[in-house]
Amino acid sequence: MTDDARANPPARPAGWLLGYPTDHLMGVLPSPAAADAAVAELVAAGFVPAAIRVLVGEEAALRIDGRGTHHGLVARLYRLVQFTQMDQAPDFRRYELEARRGHPVIAVKETDPARRKVIRAVLRAHGAHFTNFYGRFATETLDPYEGPDEGDLPI
Repeated sequence: MTDDARANPPARPAGWLLGYPTDHLMGVLPSPAAADAAVAELVAAGFVPAAIRVLVGEEAALRIDGRGTHHGLVARLYRLVQFTQMDQAPDFRRYELEARRGHPVIAVKETDPARRKVIRAVLRAHGAHFTNFYGRFATETLDPYEGPDEGDLPI
């Protein structure tokens, strides 16, 4: 870390830290335009807009905060516990990096398996990858990450 970075650390984001996204299907879209089109198609298919969240850009990356570093010690410990207790902890770091790169991360809350198939089909039609469903007791990888392995562990 440079002296300038120590003197001017990034501001702690105001608001929530993305916790475990229970009952959400999440994926990475290639562009904001693809995200807008996917959201429009999901709403047209009957999904409630309030159940759909799009996370993109630096502010979203800070909210996802895959390591918990931007939300303080408690968040860092929370992410550490997640890392030791669940295989999906690295997903949050991947979502953070993709949001920072301008690739929208979409999260749609849905418990019905048949409706989740519709969500997945819509997202795939708009170029989504790294889609996962985070259930209450299990996570299902639907489409793997398509990109370089950067060797970036979440903790």
